[in-house]
Amino acid sequence: NYLKDLCSNLSNEELIDPTTITGQDLVHKKPRKFPKGVLVRMVVSDKMNKTINVAMDRYRIVPKYRKRRKYTRKFMARNKKEAAKCGDMVVMIVLSQKLSKDKHFMLA
Repeated sequence: NYLKDLCSNLSNEELIDPTTITGQDLVHKKPRKFPKGVLVRMVVSDKMNKTINVAMDRYRIVPKYRKRRKYTRKFMARNKKEAAKCGDMVVMIVLSQKLSKDKHFMLA
């Protein structure tokens, strides 16, 4: 109720700008670099028509041996305009509705 009373006298432009809202400095989380559901990874394969394979690497420490182990997860994404080629480092793919059995991302 306090926040509603505080923001009721602000215009739309002031509400869009986060610096005008009081208490923004108390928020502990940083804003996301990319929106939720978006991945920026490397293209591994572009052999299929209008589809690319994007690999996501992550490292996990094995407790017994205290060594890092690499895990790779591959996602298929729709590449409608054939813009991304194999080896492209930065590709942004966006979560979308299921396009086929394994494909549920689109190239942004």
